[in-house]
Amino acid sequence: MNTKIDMNDGTNKLTPDEKILLKSEIKKAWSEFPEDMKKFILETKKEKLKALYMIEGWAKDNGHQTIVDLISRKIAHKEAKIQKMEAELNK
Repeated sequence: MNTKIDMNDGTNKLTPDEKILLKSEIKKAWSEFPEDMKKFILETKKEKLKALYMIEGWAKDNGHQTIVDLISRKIAHKEAKIQKMEAELNK
């Protein structure tokens, strides 16, 4: 029996527009971030990428083609972002 887990924790989460605004503001301020903070963020993105690969593998093995199709695109996007960040940090 599959039971759906309620991921809503009752906190005051950001609206979709606020998420877009926050992302935009972080991008604007990125060059001001300390080097160690940028490296930490890069490492967390790499860990998230590993999790996406795990999900993709599970979905392939268990016949969830829609997940495979969507997550494959997300992985490609994440890999490109990580490469860009690494290039910037290695300047």
